[in-house]
Amino acid sequence: MRRLLCLGDSLTFGYGVAAQDRWLTLLSRAGRVQCQNEGLCGDTTAGMLQRLKAMELTAYDAFFLMGGSNDILLDIRREQTQAHMTDMIARLQTQGKPVYVGIPPLTLPESAAYGWQAADAVTGHNDRLTAYRQWLLNECKQQRLCVFDFYAALWDAQKANRTSSLYVDGVHPSPAGYALMAQTARTVLIRSHFLTE
Repeated sequence: MRRLLCLGDSLTFGYGVAAQDRWLTLLSRAGRVQCQNEGLCGDTTAGMLQRLKAMELTAYDAFFLMGGSNDILLDIRREQTQAHMTDMIARLQTQGKPVYVGIPPLTLPESAAYGWQAADAVTGHNDRLTAYRQWLLNECKQQRLCVFDFYAALWDAQKANRTSSLYVDGVHPSPAGYALMAQTARTVLIRSHFLTE
């Protein structure tokens, strides 16, 4: 059984659904990987970096990292978010093991009704999430890292089926959304030969 350390915020933790419906639970249940869920609700990339510095990494076979959504919702400067992500990637790479980077999904207008952001901020935050996605794709290409593109997976599925939302609150996925995230992650892990079929 291979061990995968997963560091992130509420999107990694699996906020908004029962424990059995979280994407890391589903990924582990699919077999051959044990996911250590270090997702912390509300965490920023600055907080993730501080937590990473205190972690013992040698016991894991690979690492997954996803952050930035809260930075954007809190209007933290893009340069700070990128610097924290770059630092965390570099620290994980020192272990000489695979590093996977997650790309967080867009938010929906109904997120304002749940208090996650102001209604007039949704478009601007999504523009920043889109730019952040492109930066992550470029950074991972340069570093030769594989990505879990949850942004594309959820957005494409949401557009294809507008009658059934993949979100519970406009920010966090529903059970169907997390199932799609687990499927996306497993596909990448197999393609990169970390897992077998």
